[in-house]
Amino acid sequence: MTSGLKQREAVQIAFLAAITLFFFVIFFFTPALRPVTLLTILNVLILSPIVRLLEKRGMPKVWAILLLYLVLSLIFIFGISSLNQAISLQWTGLVDALPDLNQRVLEKIEKIESQIHEWIGIEVNLGFKNSISASGGQLRSWALTHIPSLIGNLASAALLVPIFSFFLLKDGKAYSQLYQSLIPKRFSKTSGEVLKKISRSLGTFLRAKLFEAILFGIMTYLGLKIIHSPYAGVFSLIAGVSNIIPYLGPFLGAAPPLLIFGFSSGQYDLFWPTVLIFVITNLIDNFLIFPVFVARIVNLSPLTLLVSVAVGQELYGVAGMLLAVPAASTIKIILLELRSLIYS
Repeated sequence: MTSGLKQREAVQIAFLAAITLFFFVIFFFTPALRPVTLLTILNVLILSPIVRLLEKRGMPKVWAILLLYLVLSLIFIFGISSLNQAISLQWTGLVDALPDLNQRVLEKIEKIESQIHEWIGIEVNLGFKNSISASGGQLRSWALTHIPSLIGNLASAALLVPIFSFFLLKDGKAYSQLYQSLIPKRFSKTSGEVLKKISRSLGTFLRAKLFEAILFGIMTYLGLKIIHSPYAGVFSLIAGVSNIIPYLGPFLGAAPPLLIFGFSSGQYDLFWPTVLIFVITNLIDNFLIFPVFVARIVNLSPLTLLVSVAVGQELYGVAGMLLAVPAASTIKIILLELRSLIYS
């Protein structure tokens, strides 16, 4: 390879890196665009195979996207309506029960302190009472401060994400080809294959996790209904959503019903049946649903999964835990391709 060609490739790589960094900074470091960008990418990765399937059946891409949007809109409208009717009363009852729960937690702590005082003859203050009271005040303050902006961000995302997703679904191939045209020809074919592998892997993983969360929520709901649990709809919805978070999710999903039934008057008899329900659903999820629908897709060892989730949690908290597995899968694909290039 001549020195002139090498210099040309170096300039092309530098220009490509500058363009990539420019868009990365704009979309991921602009607070207003960051959630919209992430949601748009997730949306496109999940929906693009359906659009391609409709295209193969002879439907023009624009009409395929519009049909998909129409179906999803109908499902969303009727689904939200049904969920609202089923859960709103439960949610109201749960909110009304929270003050009683707070009081009973404080009474339980006082009882434990009193028992310790009787056993060892020393006045004991566990320090939880002030923390619970303070956390309640902080929660109310946080809600008053952040909920209005959160609602505004959700409204903005609800408007922008479908629009951005439409154009990415419609013209995503053209954007991809334009980006690949900036890559030096020597690496263009390989990089295109890597991008396709990453896109396919992430899309399949996201659809599998969504399916897993829905199944987990349904199982939890059926189990809670069998034991005649109040707030079954609310608790199963929380369990399904929190199940998306690796490892920590099952504990977050189980915490609300166990706290409610463990401290609320007249509902302690539901505590152990609820524990049993969550143990059974998590066993089914960990030994059947996750291995079949998720683990095989990402093709990562259990140790790699644990390390990636731990690193994600350390760097970015809950959001890092959510993104850890797809990020690890992406890194694996890139490293395998680099190994193939270096050692072939």
